[in-house]
Amino acid sequence: MDERAGLRVIRAANPAPLTLDGTRTYIVGRERAAVIDPGPDLKEHIDAVADSIGGGVVVSVLLTHDHPDHADGAETLARRMGAPILRYGAGLAHGQRVHTDAGDLVAIATPGHTPDHLAFHWPDARVVFVGDLMLGGMDTALVAPPEGDLAAYLDSLDRVRALGAHALYPAHGEPFEDPPAAIARYIAHRRQRLERVREALEAARPLAVTAPQVTRAVYGPELDPTLRPAAEAATLAYLQWLERTGGASVDGGGRWRA
Repeated sequence: MDERAGLRVIRAANPAPLTLDGTRTYIVGRERAAVIDPGPDLKEHIDAVADSIGGGVVVSVLLTHDHPDHADGAETLARRMGAPILRYGAGLAHGQRVHTDAGDLVAIATPGHTPDHLAFHWPDARVVFVGDLMLGGMDTALVAPPEGDLAAYLDSLDRVRALGAHALYPAHGEPFEDPPAAIARYIAHRRQRLERVREALEAARPLAVTAPQVTRAVYGPELDPTLRPAAEAATLAYLQWLERTGGASVDGGGRWRA
């Protein structure tokens, strides 16, 4: 239970390398509540969310995006609570407000992890629920094609920073209690990783290299094998950024050169 008035946090039992210790479902409000990211469709988790709401009314089930670890439980919970499911492009747009008895939640378009990604700003508490834009305890989050876009992601970090929040609540991991410092670290990490990708292409000259080859050069042999597919996809996002900005080219065989 979080000490902020009107906020409850229920963590799902779905730990994994990319979900960390599990998906956090946030409940804002008590008598008239909104549920953010109901998480996986696990009976124990849905029961825990419903039990926490008790006799309150759920005004809406909100999704930061449609990935299964955030959205699979939405229909089950919505049916149980008699509430609508709202997501980007289906009931929600940037700037739209959802009313709870703990204050409004404002949908903020934050593409980058996925094109449909939303954050939810809770102005009364100066909190932003950032979904998968950031991961608690880490300085990076997954941005990988075909869904991910690095330029959009960096713009979204700037958009969240401009809200002046006191805390950021990710869907995975602990909250960020110093948002300006956390976002600065996230941006710095992206810039550093981009430079490493650029250096890997330069080191390969005059040869062209594949994205997996660049990944090995950037992340090194110590990379956890279970994370290698995600790392290769993230590397492709950096390569595409360089291509768009004139720093790299790719041939028909998927081989890259500076």
